[in-house]
Amino acid sequence: MRKSLLIALLAGTAALAATLAAAGATNVTVNATVTAGSTLSVAGTGSPAFNLTLTGNDQTTSYALPVQIVDARGLATGGGWNVTVTSTQFSDGAGHTFPATASTITNVTTGCAAGSTCTLPSNSVANTNLGLPSGASPPAAVKFLNAATGTGLGRIDVNATVSVAVPANTIAATYSSTITVAIVAGP
Repeated sequence: MRKSLLIALLAGTAALAATLAAAGATNVTVNATVTAGSTLSVAGTGSPAFNLTLTGNDQTTSYALPVQIVDARGLATGGGWNVTVTSTQFSDGAGHTFPATASTITNVTTGCAAGSTCTLPSNSVANTNLGLPSGASPPAAVKFLNAATGTGLGRIDVNATVSVAVPANTIAATYSSTITVAIVAGP
């Protein structure tokens, strides 16, 4: 009898729990609309510089050119992009310059910006040993990185290593060069 009573009590409790769960449960459908942004931009993220001590020999040094690309257009318009670069010649402002062929991009790396998720670019540009255009006024830019359709989405950190050949007969001074990096839509 005790056993039957216990079984009946357990069965009743299970039925009551199922009824309460069914009566208190509901399904809710959540719809999300994600709208493509219009942002496609590139911005410098550092202050490149280098120091060199003349030795009487031609020398080569390098610096990192850091930029950040933002492609917030989403896959609906994520048609890829191209990044171009050009520069002015290194000049001390007193008539002394490095040769127009002094700078070469030797390596380019990409990664998702800290704290963000991205789709890294699928790059088809040969960006090693790429001459960085230079002149008194910036000459025509060259492409140094691109993203195929559906890649390069989100916030992407780009670091280009630029090698600079400094001739032995360079006048000791402080030189500067203005680098122009641009981004346009399209792979």
